[in-house]
Amino acid sequence: MKRVLHISTECYPMAKAGGMADVVGSLPLYQEAHGWKPSVITPRYQLPWYEEHNLRDIFEGNFLLEGKKIGFAVYQLKEGVLPYSYFCVDIPGLFDRSNIYLDEDGFGYRDEAQRNASFQRAVLTWLSKGAISFDLLHCHDHQVGFIPFMVKKVDRYQHLRSTSVFYTIHNGAYNSRYTWDRRDLLPPFDATLSQCIDWDGQMDAVAAAMRFADHVNTVSPTYLEELKESLPSLRFMSEQQPEKFSGILNGIDTDVWNPRTDALLSYQLTNTWDRFKKLNKAALINDLYHLEGIPLISFIGRFAHQKGGDLLVPAIERILGRFGFVNFYILGSGDPYIEQLVQGLRDRFSERVGCYIGYNEALAHQVYGASDFLVMPSRFEPCGLNQMFAMRYGTITIARMTGGLKDTVVDYESEGCGIAFAYDSVEDLTHAMARALHLYKDKKKYKKTRLKATKQDFSWTQSSQEYIDIYNQLTPDL
Repeated sequence: MKRVLHISTECYPMAKAGGMADVVGSLPLYQEAHGWKPSVITPRYQLPWYEEHNLRDIFEGNFLLEGKKIGFAVYQLKEGVLPYSYFCVDIPGLFDRSNIYLDEDGFGYRDEAQRNASFQRAVLTWLSKGAISFDLLHCHDHQVGFIPFMVKKVDRYQHLRSTSVFYTIHNGAYNSRYTWDRRDLLPPFDATLSQCIDWDGQMDAVAAAMRFADHVNTVSPTYLEELKESLPSLRFMSEQQPEKFSGILNGIDTDVWNPRTDALLSYQLTNTWDRFKKLNKAALINDLYHLEGIPLISFIGRFAHQKGGDLLVPAIERILGRFGFVNFYILGSGDPYIEQLVQGLRDRFSERVGCYIGYNEALAHQVYGASDFLVMPSRFEPCGLNQMFAMRYGTITIARMTGGLKDTVVDYESEGCGIAFAYDSVEDLTHAMARALHLYKDKKKYKKTRLKATKQDFSWTQSSQEYIDIYNQLTPDL
């Protein structure tokens, strides 16, 4: 059986900050059936999961990073706890923190460069010793974007040179890009190769990954085309080697996200969708004024420009001013200014708006179970998983047509089961939510649309096969 190692800074349930954790935690579940034995490695954080599980030390090593000796240890989780082998890298002083990416002030850690470089080099130092070998390394996003280059071109890791490397862009809006005076973040390499990891005069992790990975994918077909317009390095390289790039839609773990068995719901689906929604709605919004037949529109996600968080409050204010028969629930955190706007909205419309500022996995499940509509006003969305979770739980998605949302949410008036809108504006979002309320009033059409949404198949079955097909192409002689 061939072996693949997923290298990522997130993986659910160990460490989650966003959708990448769900992907890295669920894709491996489907790979062993296709002849590949999956493993995952992440940093070791100071998070509850790590305090609750025993891991054994299997390797210790060190390396020089910008003139400083960095010591690390690799730990392994006991087999059988997870459906795949799990490893984590302990780097004292860099990852033993209670948040994956954000400092106490809500901004990214100032030593992000050292953290990302150290994690990548620790993983490759461990792998180069050969105690455990893998046929393919699957690198997830910019935090590990220099690994393909180091595997293929850095002499220190020449033991790994024949190993295939697959690279996934989860979100092209973020990158690890450093000025050349930080060249010692990487181990020594031939100076003539500098131009191969340079983009616009800086060391660029994503450009390096696209040059040296054996295959590169984005997490939806539409996002690949959008990135070609917004990311010059991708457009340039995909024109040179189009066969090396693909867009593969993410999937979800349909065992975890199952309304019939989900233990995080107040009420599981046992009878009708109407009853399921009624009971879970009552459990979620017991502090709000609600009557039978009043719809609930919700938002789950980061309060960020990408997610259209700044559009949310003014659009809801307009809907509340025009319609009396609607409630809202907002679950999220991020931009402090948007957090204040959401809390102010809740205070002014306390009988109509509920909110939770922060991240709460259990509450998210309950919101999906209770809501009639989920709104996703993203300015760009590489794939999006929330719309998939929502449809699984009988919640119709109101989404802007971008990236993976365009690939998965088709308007109900175009024979789909969602509500789609085109522009990232308060006016378009307001109009889309108004359309949702009119659909809700037409009970026959609403229930038909909801039922159609629940029948959408967003499991990993098809997408995992697409990954496996490429894995096999990259390792034909094994």
